[in-house]
Amino acid sequence: MAAELTPVEALVPAITLLGFGAAAALASKALRLSPIVGYLIAGILIGPSVLGLIEESSATHLMAELGVVFLLFDIGMHVSLRELNESRRDLLRLAPMHLFMTGLIAAAALAMIGVDWAIALAVGLSLGLSSTAVVARILTEREQNSCPIGRSATHVLIFQDIVAIFLMIFASSLGDSDVGAQGLAGLVSDYLLGGASVPLYAALGLSVVQTVIAFCAALLAGKYLINPVFRTLVATRNAEAFTAFTLLLVLAAACATAIIGLSLTLGAFLAGLAVSGTPFRHQVQTEMGPFRGLLLSFFFISVGLSIDVPALLSHLPLVLLSAAGILVMKTALGYVAARLNKWSVPGATQMAFLLAQGSEFTLVVLSLGAIVAGLSSGLMSSIVAAVALSLALAPTWAALGVRLSRKLAERSKTDIETAPSATSIADRPVIVIGMSSAGRLAIDALVDHHIPYIALEGDPDRFLAAVADGYKVSFGDATNMKLVEAVGGSNARAVVLGFARYEVSLEVTPTITRRFPDLQRFVAVDSRLDLERYLDIGVRAHLAGGQPKGIEMVADILLTLDVPEPEVREWMEEEAERFAIGNTSSAEEKIDVEEIIEEAA
Repeated sequence: MAAELTPVEALVPAITLLGFGAAAALASKALRLSPIVGYLIAGILIGPSVLGLIEESSATHLMAELGVVFLLFDIGMHVSLRELNESRRDLLRLAPMHLFMTGLIAAAALAMIGVDWAIALAVGLSLGLSSTAVVARILTEREQNSCPIGRSATHVLIFQDIVAIFLMIFASSLGDSDVGAQGLAGLVSDYLLGGASVPLYAALGLSVVQTVIAFCAALLAGKYLINPVFRTLVATRNAEAFTAFTLLLVLAAACATAIIGLSLTLGAFLAGLAVSGTPFRHQVQTEMGPFRGLLLSFFFISVGLSIDVPALLSHLPLVLLSAAGILVMKTALGYVAARLNKWSVPGATQMAFLLAQGSEFTLVVLSLGAIVAGLSSGLMSSIVAAVALSLALAPTWAALGVRLSRKLAERSKTDIETAPSATSIADRPVIVIGMSSAGRLAIDALVDHHIPYIALEGDPDRFLAAVADGYKVSFGDATNMKLVEAVGGSNARAVVLGFARYEVSLEVTPTITRRFPDLQRFVAVDSRLDLERYLDIGVRAHLAGGQPKGIEMVADILLTLDVPEPEVREWMEEEAERFAIGNTSSAEEKIDVEEIIEEAA
């Protein structure tokens, strides 16, 4: 009978992981590195190759796998049919091009150095993925979640997250007789083929079938099971019961799929997908956030534990070359993919640099048994280190892309865009003057509701930043009434003032009233004094109290332009959620949608 662990022996690994994990998180933040890199380094330090404080065991493997379980649950909650439908252009064109061009070239390179082509395909496609965690953090820090660059990058990441689920199923199905195929391929092998291996093409097809079944089952469960249960729990007003049931849902779904021969992670993804269609998704994300962050840190530390440091040092030139290759290749091919999808040169440049790093999912794929068995220790450690290095360089690389895109935008200054003569009210544009946060938000809303607009910006820095972020903007001084008339002021449905400059508005009001008597103007202000002053001169002013800034003004604009109230309400909720992604300071500051719409109406 095996000796039982004492309480101290059982707790030491957990204490070591927690202590070094916390230190890695603090050090990473201080050094402005991705926390993923810090956790990998912490794993290397405490592993057998350096300090030898901890060894890989069933306990560390379980905690690491639970981290991936909660990651997949979180990803599932961000996937909804409505979002998939709204982002179908990016999902069907830009995202597949970006992933498969980079992934297939990486797979070919691995196959050329002697890796089995099936393993090369799984690892190569995983190298084509970008880091959801890192990109989301960069977009949040730059307040780019709502701009065209941020939206399309998010759509690409959603597509990649879905493909990653399929990729994990496929990679798991590659197991030999010792590792064992999983999922439907494993069931077919065990019960129909008498234990014989499933052909690769059949395993691939079964993976597709499994993914489709998973989506359908999760959507039905969310509508007819999860939603009623959450409603009942909310009615009890018991926060502990809500948290407990959410944990039960994640772990029970993961366990259920594992029992029937599928993976823990697939069950967690299904649970997240089921929750995504309910009105309780945001509360669940809040409750599960700490668990996800803590357990996911254990996973990355465990990856560091598995790195063979002597083998890594002997392949150091390969690591550096691989990291540079990942960044340069993905940047070049990402630029091509964006340009083929009609992005401007500055926008395509920034997009390519933003999505050029490796992904945490590559590390997940590399930890699967079939992949471990198919790669040499040196190559495995080199790929892990190269991906980690690309993650560490991601913020700097993305910042380089921003600077380059703005230089390219400066060369692309064009003549002022003019509005075409419109035959119907719906074809008349809205003129947005000033690319402030409120001005950008107004453009986002107009684009979402297919309302034409013309944007003007007279400040060179703001103009370059807006063009680099993917907005269609013309450079010019909007205080010139001839310019306003030239771009279609007499034909415009409304004018949005991105900046509250009362003296300028007061000076031009008599001229605007005389030349464009039916033109409505909108502005977001920061004080009640400005609110009253703007209202006195006929401008529809709104006190900017919610987040994102200017959302009250934009709601009024949409309602004035005859957008149905339910659509405005839905848009406001989605925009508030997009603003709150990764922004913990605003998580508690929820806008009152009903109050804003009532005031606007």
